[in-house]
Amino acid sequence: MSKQQKKKQFYLLSLGCSKNTVDSESMAALLTKAGFRGTADPDDASVLIVNTCGFIEAARQESIDALRELAALKGPNQLLIAAGCMAQRYGSEVVTWAPG
Repeated sequence: MSKQQKKKQFYLLSLGCSKNTVDSESMAALLTKAGFRGTADPDDASVLIVNTCGFIEAARQESIDALRELAALKGPNQLLIAAGCMAQRYGSEVVTWAPG
């Protein structure tokens, strides 16, 4: 995939409750309106988004694992974003759990 094609694509992983699903759909709509296209392959995206959940420990761990996995795969020209309630609740701690 060319650099230009990759530049305007996003990968969005939604974890947790149905509210996160609705929030993810809203994020995807805003990104699409801004000219981005969604992709199911994180390698093809310039923006990687994990809509996290921190409601229960198992969901928090799933979010951390997903962020760590994407951080390990992330290229130098890709942006990794932690969104959702876990990111809001734990803020800068998230960076220490999944640097990248």
